[in-house]
Amino acid sequence: MPVRQEEPSGSFFVDGHTGDDDATWVAHCDGGAWPNPGTMAIGAVLSSPTGEVHQLSQRLSGSGCNNEAEWRATVATLRCALAHGAQALHLHTDSTQVRDHLSLPQAPTLPPSLQAWVDEARVLAAGLPCFKVQWVPRHRNAPADALARAALGLPPKPVQTPHPKARRRD
Repeated sequence: MPVRQEEPSGSFFVDGHTGDDDATWVAHCDGGAWPNPGTMAIGAVLSSPTGEVHQLSQRLSGSGCNNEAEWRATVATLRCALAHGAQALHLHTDSTQVRDHLSLPQAPTLPPSLQAWVDEARVLAAGLPCFKVQWVPRHRNAPADALARAALGLPPKPVQTPHPKARRRD
């Protein structure tokens, strides 16, 4: 498994390359369940280095929890990036569980229904020569969230940004 290193921002990258060049694809993904647990849906926005944008909005069969939906969104986003020929991907997620389990080889094992998705996501991420996963606050993942909610027939959540004095400097 490639070596993963932590940056001060809380993001992680593989093989010492941060993927901040012109060949990097950028993705935002989100999953949700309504109610939780309940019907699941996923949403993602994948942008190529040339500015081409691909959107994914899908209601999933069966029911599950929000964590399963987050993992299924991650796997679908990785598959989409690989199918489009991505070699470098910067994945944004509002799930700390996804960030941690894709970044830390020694992350605790999850229940079997989730661990199978973790394992699949790790295999897909290993297929990218450069992969970076970064946690973002929910308000910075709003387009992916809106696509997941649309698949459930729900309106987008109002975007609530933190008070300017409470904002972190990036």
